[in-house]
Amino acid sequence: MEEVVRMFLVLAHLGALMAAAAAVAFGDYALLGRHRIDSMLLGKASHAVAWALAGLWLSGLAIIGVDTGFAWAAILAKPKLMAKLTVVLLLTANGFYLHRVVLPSLLDPRRAARPLAHVAARAARAGAFSAAGWSVAVFLGVARPLAPLLGYAGFMALFALAVAAALVLAWRLVHPPLYQRLKAERAAPDALLPSEGSLGPMAGRLPHTSAAA
Repeated sequence: MEEVVRMFLVLAHLGALMAAAAAVAFGDYALLGRHRIDSMLLGKASHAVAWALAGLWLSGLAIIGVDTGFAWAAILAKPKLMAKLTVVLLLTANGFYLHRVVLPSLLDPRRAARPLAHVAARAARAGAFSAAGWSVAVFLGVARPLAPLLGYAGFMALFALAVAAALVLAWRLVHPPLYQRLKAERAAPDALLPSEGSLGPMAGRLPHTSAAA
């Protein structure tokens, strides 16, 4: 019976992971895939990532409970599990930063309190960290044969390399077009403000100051 429960928990975990990957892709498309930033789609993608992350935590903790009974000695003896917990914790912190700091400026660049170059830079950095983190999380899900070889330090070194590569690519390929897109959004006289439905919990919390690009 325990194996059957674990199987369904793993399926739920994989489903949450796929949902998160799809939501991240839709968020990228909302930012760069159209002539204008799609604030409605961007807001929905952000909320979908948050729910998927919650699903990953719930299903992941349930799997850990089944496998280890939450015994610290058993958890610490699994380097792949420790690496995955570390990566997911960092992804959670990054997601909170994206939702509370980065997303409001992207949803309405005309109200951004910082220069748009800074807004684009921090969005590119946070997005790169997110992409690298999710990619490594997927890799860790199938990396059990490498655990004896790499250990916790090796897995985290791979994560650091993935983040560094993603940051370089984001700075070269994402930051320039995103900065130009934000400038166009701020200059557009007919730019539509995001509806409160797209903002969700952030409705009414956007800053009301503006800064020159």
